[in-house]
Amino acid sequence: MTRRVLLLGLVLAVGFVGSRASAAPRPDTVRVVFVRQGRLVHVERVVRPGLAPEVEALRDLVKGPTRAERATGLRSALREGVHLQSVRAEGDVWLARFSRSLLAPATTSTMERRFAQIGATLAPLGPERYAAIGTEGRLVTTVRLGTWPSAWRPQIGEHGYPFVVRGVQLRLWTLGYLDRSSVTGTLDYVTEEALLAFQGWEGLSRIGTMTGETQVALFRASRPESFTHRPGRRVEIHRDRGVLLLVQDNQVVRAVHTSTGIFGRTPAGTFHVYRKELISWSVPFHVWMPYAAYFVGGIAMHQYSDVPAYPASHGCVRLPTGEANRVYAFVDVGTPVFVF
Repeated sequence: MTRRVLLLGLVLAVGFVGSRASAAPRPDTVRVVFVRQGRLVHVERVVRPGLAPEVEALRDLVKGPTRAERATGLRSALREGVHLQSVRAEGDVWLARFSRSLLAPATTSTMERRFAQIGATLAPLGPERYAAIGTEGRLVTTVRLGTWPSAWRPQIGEHGYPFVVRGVQLRLWTLGYLDRSSVTGTLDYVTEEALLAFQGWEGLSRIGTMTGETQVALFRASRPESFTHRPGRRVEIHRDRGVLLLVQDNQVVRAVHTSTGIFGRTPAGTFHVYRKELISWSVPFHVWMPYAAYFVGGIAMHQYSDVPAYPASHGCVRLPTGEANRVYAFVDVGTPVFVF
């Protein structure tokens, strides 16, 4: 009898390993955030059977305060009629999707309070540190949980769907395409290169600007995954996608826009870095190549002033300014290079 009980306990334990719900006790209540005199106020709600806590919390948020709560001065920056469409966690980011009425006309401060309410409601629900907020499946902004959202200064995308540049940059950072220090709120060269890498990896039109399909893809995307599986550092070059991946122990630490050889002149295969030169001189083409890491014959990964969204080199792997030095520092002589 004792053995059967122990076996049953083992089966139950194994059955729940890896389950997000079992990572922590399921809360009986959640805290929903409303506003009183411009300040955020938490109220408690009971989690109904069969609902995930994050779903309960955001559904109660969009419903707004009860009549009794309104009598105490509680209000919501979210207008009546906003609907939660979905919410799930991806890595350390909540992906919260709402109806377009979330973006109903409002003052700048009211819009910021809307995102603050969403972020503060999600913050206690798990280890996630960010929330990507979308409407009808398109990314609007990304907020860091536990902090006040950045200023509401939207750009207008396709079909009138707005997006916040800083929120787009923060999303690119969480996906591995941008540095945290590059989250500046300005659509600059570095952001353009990150968008080119993202669009290439996702199979989108590579133009380096925010398109409607890019806005949709940014909301649903996951961090790139390597094609190879082995310990240690390595580089993967995906010629058709125009993307170079820096991989550490099967985790992609950076995705970089690149341009490889025209007409397939960058050969596919498995190679190793055999020489590094801070500034290398190309004898046949009479050009300097900063941050050159050679991996087969005279073909190197190196910085170049023109890195278009298509194969354009004589065989080398062109890298943008700011990324070439990152790749150069990442690799050592002997680092594997896989070209697909």
